Amino acid sequence: MLNEIHTQTLEVRKNGSGVEAYRQIKNQNLLHFYAPEKDLRQEKTGIHGRLEVYLNDELVGYDNFNFEKSAQRKAFCGDLVKDKGLGGLSAIYDRDDLTRDMTTFTFDAWPIHVQEGITADMVYGDPTLEVEQYVDGLIIKGGGTIVNALPKKGKSFISMAMAVSVDAGNNTLFSTKQGNTLYVNLERNASSMKRRLAGINLALGLDYDRPLRFLNVRGKSLLDIIDSVRWQIKEYDIKLIVVDSISRAGMGSLVEDNSAMRITDELNKLVEETDRSWLGIAHRSWGNQHVFGSVHFLAACDVMVDIDSAHNDFSKELGIKLSVSGQNDLPPSPPKIVALSFDSMGVNRMRRASEDEFPELSEEEDLNVERIHKYLDAKGKQKGPDIAKALGLSSDSTRGTLNAHKDDKGKKLFVKLPGNYWASLSKLRR
Repeated sequence: MLNEIHTQTLEVRKNGSGVEAYRQIKNQNLLHFYAPEKDLRQEKTGIHGRLEVYLNDELVGYDNFNFEKSAQRKAFCGDLVKDKGLGGLSAIYDRDDLTRDMTTFTFDAWPIHVQEGITADMVYGDPTLEVEQYVDGLIIKGGGTIVNALPKKGKSFISMAMAVSVDAGNNTLFSTKQGNTLYVNLERNASSMKRRLAGINLALGLDYDRPLRFLNVRGKSLLDIIDSVRWQIKEYDIKLIVVDSISRAGMGSLVEDNSAMRITDELNKLVEETDRSWLGIAHRSWGNQHVFGSVHFLAACDVMVDIDSAHNDFSKELGIKLSVSGQNDLPPSPPKIVALSFDSMGVNRMRRASEDEFPELSEEEDLNVERIHKYLDAKGKQKGPDIAKALGLSSDSTRGTLNAHKDDKGKKLFVKLPGNYWASLSKLRR
């Protein structure tokens, strides 16, 4: 039942962050169709999106469906003209009228989004632009970082330490720039995170009860809470978002390319064209070669950080090595070593360290082990300083290798004898 107004073509247009159209109906009532651009997408089955319908600025219905499916459009219109929707207006705007307008809107929405919402710009090179960073060499503004390691290698400790460092503008471990930080905890209970936070605070020279903003949502997926994350970012001016871990994203198998791209696309949407950044914690494949899952994780982040760790039996510390294995817009940088000490309550000290203190983390370690092993086999028992001097090694490196290095079966390669002498166990076993 079209009146004079209904004979007018529905004008669909781009407006702000969406596509919209208006229909004026009886007594100056205004019907508003709106499709948020962030939800408009092309899938194998057609154009999908969220459609919202307002009457005089009051939401009367919404749905997320395939815009190209006539049956879905008709079902949505049928719901709207029921008593709880537009029933009071059905005399002048019945289901057929609504369906006709909705068909026009859903037909035009995608082309307008493509033509006006996704546009190419003339871009001019600017050599003066600097790559700004929240953590020097590890987290860049407007980008994403993935920290990856095998289980129990310290990646969550070091990631929380980076989160606290940025939030507090603390330079104890890293060179940082301050930015409000949100830690999205998808894996651990809230009490565990409170204990860990207290220890890290103290280790960084802060008050143990200094707060960090957490979103403790164990058992949920990133997909479940992404809208809440967006709200937190806006409400609290969040600059760094830490996701522990992206294995809980809930967007399909991590080994599938589409799933990996969906995860990183959602994270990149949080920071694109802003000075915000994200850091995602990821597990490494059991082959210990790369992040578990699709190669698109490496392709979609700006910085990939590999984590490895080793114990120093002499100092009773855990050494964590951060090596950048891939980066955009940053020059190569040497690995960073952080030493952690623990007591019965958890971590109680964190400091910058060197590879010499944790020889197992050194790229030259295998060569050093072989040289020390051959030297002791040839010379017999020797004191540590004499070994270091003879082989041209530092005292710290030599001491660490002698104390900590083990074979593939976990057995120590060197034994300390009375008088501070060292010997090769293989020599002793002959």
